[in-house]
Amino acid sequence: MKKIAKIALSSLILTLVLATVAALSPVSVLADDTIQGGLDSLKLGAPELPSGTTDLKLVIGQIIQIFLGFLGVIAVVLIIYAGWLWMSAGGDSAKVTKAKDYIKNAIIGIVIILAAYIITSFVLTQLTTTLA
Repeated sequence: MKKIAKIALSSLILTLVLATVAALSPVSVLADDTIQGGLDSLKLGAPELPSGTTDLKLVIGQIIQIFLGFLGVIAVVLIIYAGWLWMSAGGDSAKVTKAKDYIKNAIIGIVIILAAYIITSFVLTQLTTTLA
């Protein structure tokens, strides 16, 4: 049974890594840009800098946000694993307790990650508005 769990966990981690690589890879989209003016007014994400310039604060902030997003994905995978562990416990109270502890710790981790993401986003926004 342990060999099956290791194979399942390995497959899950491999899938997660491949999905992350696919999500972060650039994708070309051929679309009509008639709504581009409306999207420009939303100012999503960090403000654009003049071409050829990079601000160290922006780069560090974006790296931190990507890292926090990756941690969030790991926390969600941990919750899914804990749910699978709970469902396959077969009435064993030790496995159920272990699964509940995983879920509790993952939820605490998600709350911490969300708080860190909000704080990072706020600080990044404040730094970029003082630069403009």
